[in-house]
Amino acid sequence: MKNSKIVVFLVAFMMMPIIGSYTKGINHKTVLKGHQEVSVTLETVTVYNPVKHQCDRTPLITASNARIDQEKLFKQEIRWMALSRDLLKRWEGKFHYGDTVRLQSGDPEIDGLWVIQDNLNKRFKNAGDLLFDGRVRKLGKWKNVTITRLDEYTITSTPEVNS
Repeated sequence: MKNSKIVVFLVAFMMMPIIGSYTKGINHKTVLKGHQEVSVTLETVTVYNPVKHQCDRTPLITASNARIDQEKLFKQEIRWMALSRDLLKRWEGKFHYGDTVRLQSGDPEIDGLWVIQDNLNKRFKNAGDLLFDGRVRKLGKWKNVTITRLDEYTITSTPEVNS
């Protein structure tokens, strides 16, 4: 038993230079990603209301599975929007559900921060819809509206092998 412990110790001791020389070639590279603005100019932005003939059979549940609180929507305490699928990450776009974007249209009633919670029908491209309670606003159409997402800083550490 004592001899087997000595053998294991000697084998481990002899392997150290091999392991050490392998790990010398690996450095950790720190990448700082931050303040990368993502901006898109939408061809058209319109208004939609959470009703069956404008949505699907569950108009109070968005594509992100968020539940629409009609009272908060009426009081304009929530500002949610839908984007066409070509703009959403799920379909290889630049935006995610839950992203907050700054909308700039030139109309002070809609300019400001909106949260992406829904998507448009697949027939639409480069477009957006703003969610309003039907008692507040039923109609609206804007052209060439810019939305901008400002990414936060993220720091990642990745191994880099020196050859």
